[in-house]
Amino acid sequence: MSDTSNSTPGNESPPGITQSRIKFSLLVAIAFVPIMIAYVVFFYFPHLMPSATTNQGELIQPPVQGELVSGEFGQRETWTLMQLGGDGSCDETCQNMLYLSRQVVSGLGKDSSRLTRMVVTANPLSEDFRNLLTDEHRDITIIEGDTAPLSSVTELAPVLFLMDPNGNIMMYYTQETAGKPMLKDLKHLLRVSNIG
Repeated sequence: MSDTSNSTPGNESPPGITQSRIKFSLLVAIAFVPIMIAYVVFFYFPHLMPSATTNQGELIQPPVQGELVSGEFGQRETWTLMQLGGDGSCDETCQNMLYLSRQVVSGLGKDSSRLTRMVVTANPLSEDFRNLLTDEHRDITIIEGDTAPLSSVTELAPVLFLMDPNGNIMMYYTQETAGKPMLKDLKHLLRVSNIG
């Protein structure tokens, strides 16, 4: 008479095998369930995807081609902060934007040479404006061009436009975002950029 107390019925798995199968199934689920959820959301529920970005400036979609503003832009070696000259004068708000752009360039440290500043004007600058640039902002280049393509982007004034080295004017900053928020953006942008 044989002892069958330690044998298992043919239709049942030993406890060790069952636990292994459960663990394997959990690992497979952990790996593939998020992928499947992402796939379903991306293709069937795109409105559920987050649309927020981390940049502080406002993206211009589509970017304005620099050649529309001035034929002098084209391919450049640096990123460019661009301020419009308006009617040729520079009030207190305009002067504040010039100050903030200068501080941002200084704040970039070793990357400051990768960013240039520019005033684009469709009208001759007043003598006071030119004197201000000569005395306090000698690094700024003055370009005569058609400011209408940029003026149509936003009704806010003044703003600082950002142009990439390929001549695409792709972002702008208001007075509220032209200081530390813009510096944060530019530090990140220059860190990840392979151009300029």
